[in-house]
Amino acid sequence: MVEALEIYEILRDLMEAPAVTGFEDQRRQRIIEYYKRFCDSVSVDVIGNVIGTLGEGDRAVMIAGHYDQIGFMVRYIDDKGYIHFSPVGGWDQRVVYGIRVRVWVGDGLDDYLIGVVGAKPAHLAEPKEREKAVELKDMRIDIGVHSREEAEKLGVKPGCPITPDSTLTRLGKGDGDLVVGPAFDDVCAVASMIKALELLDGKAPEGLKIHMVATVQEEIGLRGATVSGYNLKPWCAIACDVTHAVAPGVDAERVGGVELGKGPVIAVGANFTRPLWELMMKVAEERGIPYQREGIPGRSGTDAWALQVVRGGTITGLISIPNRYMHTPNEVISLSDLENVAKLMAETLKALPDSDLRHIVEVYKRD
Repeated sequence: MVEALEIYEILRDLMEAPAVTGFEDQRRQRIIEYYKRFCDSVSVDVIGNVIGTLGEGDRAVMIAGHYDQIGFMVRYIDDKGYIHFSPVGGWDQRVVYGIRVRVWVGDGLDDYLIGVVGAKPAHLAEPKEREKAVELKDMRIDIGVHSREEAEKLGVKPGCPITPDSTLTRLGKGDGDLVVGPAFDDVCAVASMIKALELLDGKAPEGLKIHMVATVQEEIGLRGATVSGYNLKPWCAIACDVTHAVAPGVDAERVGGVELGKGPVIAVGANFTRPLWELMMKVAEERGIPYQREGIPGRSGTDAWALQVVRGGTITGLISIPNRYMHTPNEVISLSDLENVAKLMAETLKALPDSDLRHIVEVYKRD
C-alpha cells in the first residue's frame, strides 16, 4: 500500500524550489514528478503551464492554481558591487527593506548568493524621510563584494531572479496547524491539487476528462490561465488561489469575515457561475467539509477572471485559501484549510457528472 502524502511535506517540497515569474523551471520539475504518480499523461505547454490529465471523458474540467511567485530581478550592478533591482509582481515595499534574499545565479537548488536589502539607516535619514517607508528605488542588495567585477565573477548579471531567504516553518512550538513562509500565493493551491489527485485515486469520474493545470505568470497578468484555457477548451473550470483573512489591522468586515482554519472559501459574484458555486456549497455541506463564503463584486484578480471568458465562455468557480500577510516574505496559512480544499476539489469533481450544469439553456424556440 502506498503511503498517503502529507500536505505539509508536499508544500515544503514545492517551496524548496524557486519559481519567480518567468523562472519557474525548478518548481516545474517537482510538480511534474507528483503529477506522474496520479495522471494518465503530463505535458508542459509553450508558456510553462504543467498539465496533468486524468480520464478520457467528453467533458473537460480544468482545475487551475498558479505556481509562479512574486520576487525580484537584478537590473544593474554598480561600481561598488551593490545590486539595483526591480520587483516581479506586486510587492508591499514597506516589508522589503532589511530582509535577507537569495540571488539566483544558476539552475541548481544551491546556485544562489545570500544578500541583504539595504538602504540609508533611519539614524542618518532626514526627519521628513523617516516619516515614510523607504521606496524600492532607494534600496540595494548587498552580497558582500566590493566591485561590479567581483559580483560578475560570482555569476550575478542583469536578469537574475531573487527570492526571500526564508523557508516553510510551523508557527509556535512547531506542532500546530498554522505555517509561515514566503509566497504561499499560490503554491499552496498546487499542493492541494496534488492531494486532490491522490484522493481521486487516479480515477476520473465517469464522463470527465480532468486537467489539473499548474499555471504560470499569474502574478503579471493571468497569462498562463489565458493560454491553457484557450488550448484545453474546458466545459467547466475551477480556479484555486489565496484570499485575505482577518489579521492585525484587518477587520472582519474588510475581508468578509474570512478566517484561517475555518475551511475553503467559495467565491460568489459576477466572475463565477452561480449553479457551480451552489453545487460546491451543497457538496461541502453533504460531505461535512467546513467552508466559508466570500462575495466578490467584480474582478477577482485570479485565474478565474481569464478562464470565465476563454473562447466562448466557460462555467467558472473559485475556491480560495485564507492567507494572512499576503505578498510579504512571511505569509501565514492553515494546513487544515489545504486539506479541506483538496477534499472539496475531489468531491466536487465526483459530483459534476450528475449535475445540471449547462453552457446554454434554451428558454424559448419559435414553433
